[in-house]
Amino acid sequence: MTDITQLNLERQRLMQVFLKVKAELAALKEENDALKKENADLSENLAIRETELQNLFSYLGDQGLLN
Repeated sequence: MTDITQLNLERQRLMQVFLKVKAELAALKEENDALKKENADLSENLAIRETELQNLFSYLGDQGLLN
């Protein structure tokens, strides 16, 4: 096998590895984006629930129902 043939085979092998890693990176980016959105949604939901709870305690305090 000539040096050029060996280099071409090595280049093809490296290109396959590169494309595989590139595809894995794209998949991980999509998963990361989905997790970021889920985290943002959960944070928003938590803030809403905290506000509701504060309002409830405030109401109970105003009504004299807290000791």
